[in-house]
Amino acid sequence: VFTKYNDLDLLELFWSESESLTGEIDDGEVLYRREISDFKLTLFIYTYEMKCNVFLSYKDQNILSIELDNISELKRNENQLYFYRNGTAKLSVIFGKIFSIDFQVNKLTIFLLVKLDSNF
Repeated sequence: VFTKYNDLDLLELFWSESESLTGEIDDGEVLYRREISDFKLTLFIYTYEMKCNVFLSYKDQNILSIELDNISELKRNENQLYFYRNGTAKLSVIFGKIFSIDFQVNKLTIFLLVKLDSNF
């Protein structure tokens, strides 16, 4: 069992190819990163452990850290990336002029909106 995702979809959302965490290209441990202004969104995928970590930082200071276990699939829809566990979306990230992050914790939905413009 492993986390399924499409490399091309992540390339289009993050505007860059994955980087290996270990130097071993096929071991399933990769990261994607996208920077806009002083914000950086980083995604770590541990394919065979079915884990994903999402970090959002501003001026190199972490402002959000989310660890997700048992993620069966990452799926893109337009400019959104969904993280699925057992067929249910547990986290979504919207890529645009802003990063929007929507996640569920014990049936509570939390929505984070980060404006990405030069006046922030």
